[in-house]
Amino acid sequence: MFKLIGLLLGWIISGKFWVGLLGFFIGGFLDSTNKIRINIHRRNTTRDDFIKTLLIFTGAVVKSDNGKMVRSELEFVKAYLLRILGTEKTQEALLVLRDILDKEFDIASVAQQFGRNASIHEKLTMLQFLFGLAATDGTVAPAEMETIRLISRGMGISDHDFESLKAMFFGWQGNFGGSYSSSSSAYRSIYNNIENDYKILEIDSTATNEEVKKAYRKQAMKHHPDKVNHLGDDIKKAAEERFAKLNESYERIKKARGMN
Repeated sequence: MFKLIGLLLGWIISGKFWVGLLGFFIGGFLDSTNKIRINIHRRNTTRDDFIKTLLIFTGAVVKSDNGKMVRSELEFVKAYLLRILGTEKTQEALLVLRDILDKEFDIASVAQQFGRNASIHEKLTMLQFLFGLAATDGTVAPAEMETIRLISRGMGISDHDFESLKAMFFGWQGNFGGSYSSSSSAYRSIYNNIENDYKILEIDSTATNEEVKKAYRKQAMKHHPDKVNHLGDDIKKAAEERFAKLNESYERIKKARGMN
């Protein structure tokens, strides 16, 4: 079905990411329905796999709202890539993104393939980026959130984990208000109430103190920044932000309960 699949496999084996990826997209790796599928044949997600998939998901999210990328979204992505890749490779990545925006991808398939190789830590880091991307213009359109949810489920993220991460940055009621910027802290929740904290820990307020501690330990394993060391220091900072928010929620719950 895919005439250039040999080129893609050759890139994966050689490790020449940007050369192979540029050739892949610019060469028009399309099937008869103009839907693109990618195959990542690795046992573990690499930094290049992560970035490649991030660009594809970026295209899906920005097009789901008004069909094109607005300046605030472009600046958010550019700032993110500059921190990770540097100036030269960021320019290459933006060229790839421009080509991606002109094509239609089988997003569910891409998400599933990424999810089969990625750890929960990598998946949550990807989801965090997509939340930030959607929030850069100050509002999150329902279509954007539905696309992100589709990607999340395709990656194999549970609805509980999805809602927990959403609560970290948008509040437990799903109100997407807040203040946003193109920095690594691109969005800040205006909801810091105790119900939101329980949502982040994926438990009810009726949980016992022991259940609270157990839930925290479980969440800490998912969000610990050391789990994404292999993706680079700047990507690791995103996990550090999540971990900090988790700890803040846990501390507020402990204080409210009088826990040690």
